[in-house]
Amino acid sequence: MNALSKRTRIDYAKSYLNSISFYLFIIVALFISSIIIGAVYSSMNPEIAQQSMEEFRNMVDFIKSLPPYAIMLFIFVNNTVKTLIALLLGIGFGIIPFAFIAYNGYIIGVFGFITAMEKGLFYLVTALLPHGIIELPMVFISTAIGLKLGHEMINSVTGRKANIKEELSRGIRFYFYWIVPLLFVAAAIETFITPTLIQLIL
Repeated sequence: MNALSKRTRIDYAKSYLNSISFYLFIIVALFISSIIIGAVYSSMNPEIAQQSMEEFRNMVDFIKSLPPYAIMLFIFVNNTVKTLIALLLGIGFGIIPFAFIAYNGYIIGVFGFITAMEKGLFYLVTALLPHGIIELPMVFISTAIGLKLGHEMINSVTGRKANIKEELSRGIRFYFYWIVPLLFVAAAIETFITPTLIQLIL
């Protein structure tokens, strides 16, 4: 019974992800484009990019001053709250998730370019990949759900067929069942594994 139930949940998850695949494609394309824009902007305006990095470093230094489990909790709560907001506020015609993913892609582009120039590409990959391989897909899915809700709202306003209530319910259910636990795993990796890997290459 448990095995059957687990398979059913996995099949449902696959079916749901397939239903938002178009929005996922848009989100990933926007994210990659924003990274490129951030990196190009940094290469053309290194002084301004460095100022942005200083602000980022100040925040990182504050987080590092916390005890390890507090760091993990901070990262988890921060990511969970922001992705949930992007999902829920997507109902406002998809503007918030669109802006959220564009901004974060841009910031990663700036951070990635400066870090790669200062410490090398291998360091950058080590700093981002271990937790990012879990965290980023969860961010993409959350914002894709928000984007779909926005599309449903547009359909409703323009008189086309829409089912906002059902889509919102499905999105929230998927979010709490799959995304929240995996964001917790990503936060744990970022707190306890990523720093260890970075120390090994320094």
